[in-house]
Amino acid sequence: MRVKVARETDLRREFHGGLSRVPVLVGEYSQAAFEKCALRPGASWAPRLYPAEEKAQIFLFSRGAGYVTTPRKAFEIREVCVFVPEFDTEPFELHACADSPADLEFLRIEALMSEYDRVCMRESRMTLPRFRGLSECWTYRENFTGAGIKQHMLLEHRNLGRLSMGANLGVGPTCIGEHVHNELEQWYYVLPDAGFTYKAEGEEIRLGGGDLSYTRHGSRHGSSVAEGEKCDYVWFELCENGYPGDIK
Repeated sequence: MRVKVARETDLRREFHGGLSRVPVLVGEYSQAAFEKCALRPGASWAPRLYPAEEKAQIFLFSRGAGYVTTPRKAFEIREVCVFVPEFDTEPFELHACADSPADLEFLRIEALMSEYDRVCMRESRMTLPRFRGLSECWTYRENFTGAGIKQHMLLEHRNLGRLSMGANLGVGPTCIGEHVHNELEQWYYVLPDAGFTYKAEGEEIRLGGGDLSYTRHGSRHGSSVAEGEKCDYVWFELCENGYPGDIK
């Protein structure tokens, strides 16, 4: 099986100090690690910091209300959004709103920094910290994407080394036509209340809200969305060997 899935229905959260962290897809890809996390209302967490030579961190917030604080600024979490800290240059803290009726749920991604990434961080990169909600994203269009799908860019390709992130949102009947990424490792994080059929290398897999899938590079894949289904997911990509021609 070329597609691996961490199911939301299999998740068993345990809270310590108001925080739950559950590693998922452990060992499936050596250069990236994933945790499904949640903060109880009123709880806070200051994650570990990593230098730019070691690891990048990305936080994708999918449900609940809260905010991120740095010494210079606070960012309000009120929709699906992404936060990328400035490595170990600036501390930050995550907070779940005390009056929220639900936990603050988010996906934490750690990616090892390659030599390509290190060069990119020195020569040209996006300004960090980066905080962006779906409503603030610019949109794009791929020719294999069916009617009714709106595509959003959260983290632009080539601006955070090998890493990028975006989202597809829409209601069926529609589809994401089959295509191949020859250099990209790809993960889908299905947003709450969504569900559709994912296809890869002849397999058909049902994905639902909170599921995280991993598809290796070189796999032909696409999705079909039945009438009334929601095709709402965030994709995360890692270009394993870097983008050709970017560094001379």
